[in-house]
Amino acid sequence: MVIKLGRPTEVVGKNVLKVDGIPLATGQPKFTLDMDIPGALIGKLLYSPHAHAEIVSIDTSEAEKVPGVVCILHYGNVPRVPYTTAGQGWPEPSPYDTVLFDKKVRYVGDRVAAVAAETEEAALEALRKIKVEYKILPAVFSIDEALAPGAPIIHDEPDAQGIYDAQRNIAAAVDVPVGDLERGFAESDVIVETTCEVPYVQHAALEPHCVAVYFDEDGRLVIRSSTQVPFHVRRIVSRVLGIPIHRIRVIKPRIGGGFGSKQE
Repeated sequence: MVIKLGRPTEVVGKNVLKVDGIPLATGQPKFTLDMDIPGALIGKLLYSPHAHAEIVSIDTSEAEKVPGVVCILHYGNVPRVPYTTAGQGWPEPSPYDTVLFDKKVRYVGDRVAAVAAETEEAALEALRKIKVEYKILPAVFSIDEALAPGAPIIHDEPDAQGIYDAQRNIAAAVDVPVGDLERGFAESDVIVETTCEVPYVQHAALEPHCVAVYFDEDGRLVIRSSTQVPFHVRRIVSRVLGIPIHRIRVIKPRIGGGFGSKQE
């Protein structure tokens, strides 16, 4: 299709200079961690080595003795507030099936504890000294396993909200009816039915997920985050921490790639 315009265009159909091309090529833009906050602590997370397990006990006594360690958080000393991690609109359509730290881990890499320390070295040493006793639970590793009768129920917590069918491990469902399916089948000359499988993928952004947090001179919580949607961050943090949303400010600086993964 050809569109004829009655006058010459100034932008459409013309090459234009990228306004931030030269600054990006010369390393000038500031990303999330490209700032120095005097006295800031370093946060590190302890992750689960198991796909499905219950935390029987967690001992942080030795980790707390590491010089420079200021705080260690886990399921035993933080409020339990269910929330959704999905960065979507409001009302939030996804289930509230996550808490800050749970007594149960549901995948390899699930959060177990967090350490805040004066240096990265102290935080990492403290992580190594946290002792966790796990009760290994049966896990599921495919859609078919998860849906099978008698499969381990991954989300069996009573305070989760909005899970579509927890007994069958279906977190959410989307129904988008388009046209008359039965009529389409009836009028088709050939019907091809198959099952396609794709591997697990993850967006590989150059910049990792990162955040710097501080209180400003007015006592507001300021979150400088590599997020794609600051409004989602502010809403979810407000719910989890119990801080009024107007007392939270989220700054989204230049992002080193996101592709949707930093919408969560």
